[in-house]
Amino acid sequence: MKVPQLDLNLIHAPILEELQKTAADVIQSGRFIGGPAVEGLEKDLCQQLGIAHAVAVSNGTDAIVAALQALGVSNGDEVLTSPFTFFATAAAIVRLGAKPVFVDIDPITYGLKPERVYDYVDDGVINGKKKSQHNSEHTKVRAILPVHLYGQCVEMDPILELADQFSLMVVEDACQAIGSAYKGRPAGGIGDAGTLSFYPSKNLGALGEGGMVLTNDEGVAEQVRMIRNHGQSEQYVHPIVSGNYRMPALTAALLRVKAKHLPAWNRMRAEAAATYTGMLEAKGLLDDVIAPRVEKDRVHNWHQYTVRVDKRDDLRTFLTAEGVSTQIYYPVPIHMQPSMKHLGYEKGDLPESERAAREALSLPLFPGITAEQQDIVVTSIKKFYDKHR
Repeated sequence: MKVPQLDLNLIHAPILEELQKTAADVIQSGRFIGGPAVEGLEKDLCQQLGIAHAVAVSNGTDAIVAALQALGVSNGDEVLTSPFTFFATAAAIVRLGAKPVFVDIDPITYGLKPERVYDYVDDGVINGKKKSQHNSEHTKVRAILPVHLYGQCVEMDPILELADQFSLMVVEDACQAIGSAYKGRPAGGIGDAGTLSFYPSKNLGALGEGGMVLTNDEGVAEQVRMIRNHGQSEQYVHPIVSGNYRMPALTAALLRVKAKHLPAWNRMRAEAAATYTGMLEAKGLLDDVIAPRVEKDRVHNWHQYTVRVDKRDDLRTFLTAEGVSTQIYYPVPIHMQPSMKHLGYEKGDLPESERAAREALSLPLFPGITAEQQDIVVTSIKKFYDKHR
């Protein structure tokens, strides 16, 4: 039996007729941009997540751009963020003419380490290096952009306290964390704004691209609504220059169908994650495999079940031969990407992020994965380590 990393057909099969009917209804309506479908999705997710405002946009990357722009981030500003995330997080900062400043991560949550954020904001130091060594002496810190990676929230309280102390904005990249929570507060609704991605592989995935900006601030929401529509405040009046970040009505309508099932799907992911951890322990693998851990006072949506292992690439090759599909998120930290070379980072500057990039491996996880499939995965991992002892 082959075990896929993700099985979208399995997820869609029970709701296929409803998806098809919904698509037909949108086609017959003749309303393809904005309108009731988009407004309905925004209201649905506000209610489901417990956040005051949701503004649907074209994708998760544009959501980050729009949120930062709405909060005033612009040319010459610095935005502190994680180097261990998808490239779009940093690219969104650069698109506004701002500079990403990369801060090392906590090895358990994979999120920004609050102490490292404080070191930079207070003293201009990253891993013992002064600000000037990162070509940042003429810029200013404007915002912090924590990433809730794999579905576990960053330790947010110290970051919020720091932001308040230094008058900084906080935008959460919650693109992998819909349904997650920190101390009872929903991911994306903790800082000044938050962002979601509806890329097809996400817990709530579109049949195409889609994103959303979340906020409890009505003024920020109004700014994002202008930003997503060419900076237009009313027809043919454009107070600001922006882009076209609108979500198609068809995307929104289909997401509304799927959103009803998100809580159940997240529960199924959590059950599967617990099964993995139990199986790894039962087979005596927890000395070889570092299983993910849910920190206290967090709700994890289990977007990924990501383990840390030595010989990660060798293990992945072995699992592929066994019919087990895995993914590496992310093999090259952003501060080591060629397009970020001008920022002046060197190998070794952010050791925890670099180590995670060498060790992290995401195992198959999706609603409906069976215990039999998970046993194949874990048994294959045991075979690898038995062979290499």
